[in-house]
Amino acid sequence: MGSAARAGELDLSGGEEQSTPDTGHTYSWGVEYRQPIGDHLAASLMWLNEGHLVDHHRDGQAAQLWWRSQNGPGLVFELGVGPYHYYDTTNAQTVVTSAGEQIAFENAHGWGVLASAAMDWYFNHGWFALLRLNDIEAAGEVRSTALTMGVGYRFSYDPVSRFHWSDSWFIATPPRSEVDAMVGRAILNSFRSEAAAAEALSVRTKISEHFAASLTYTEAQNVPLDWHSGTAVQLWAETPLTRSFSAGAGIGAFIISDRSHDAATSSASSVAGIVGLTLAYAMSSRWDVRAIWNRVTTRDDDDSDIVLVGVGYRF
Repeated sequence: MGSAARAGELDLSGGEEQSTPDTGHTYSWGVEYRQPIGDHLAASLMWLNEGHLVDHHRDGQAAQLWWRSQNGPGLVFELGVGPYHYYDTTNAQTVVTSAGEQIAFENAHGWGVLASAAMDWYFNHGWFALLRLNDIEAAGEVRSTALTMGVGYRFSYDPVSRFHWSDSWFIATPPRSEVDAMVGRAILNSFRSEAAAAEALSVRTKISEHFAASLTYTEAQNVPLDWHSGTAVQLWAETPLTRSFSAGAGIGAFIISDRSHDAATSSASSVAGIVGLTLAYAMSSRWDVRAIWNRVTTRDDDDSDIVLVGVGYRF
């Protein structure tokens, strides 16, 4: 089997979702990275957003193992199943904001199962179209079914590249470290998704071809959260999709260094969990553009998204 048949894939899909018990119709969309691991098997990681059902704003990450009828081109049938870790903004106790408004919500976390069936059409030059049915089972929670459509791209990566890193730190050729200056938004996971401007400085070090560690300091202006600034320490799994384009997923801890004046006195801890996705495009051997989407997960109903984009220098 050629390398192209094992190349990684990125896809974006969206559509309509229905829930059981019936809490209305809403949209559903997802971003997925998939890696073929054989003639008829693939593994994937997906960030899934289930829209705004009544009293439920749920999203999360899913990992799935897929059976596929063939690798393409042409028509491909697929079946996938795997765990789904969700974050659900739902009804709870009343919270009083700095403006005196009363908003009742809770950030509930939990696990479910995502089962999917898909029909794809792979064209001859990397692009493919997909039709997908998702079914989510979460014990004691809302069950959802969504029909989505989308497009994706299968990458063909040539490992003989001047941007290639060795798996060994000691024989890796530079650049293997990176500094990024970034701007974006910090968004509270409430029913109103209050947001504020955010600025960040990130230092990233390549450990091997597929792993990196990062330290990211973020400061939010007029943030409607219980923190004003904090530092994320993360370990990333990254894969090069082309000579210039890479994608990755990370996990770590978010350490709050400055609490907001609106912070609740019952805030449980100054350390929260953090998971994220990143995309990077190398404009040259030294300069790149990077985007990061982080989810800060807490135990005190103060989950948030930090969405950042910026320019990096590799050395």
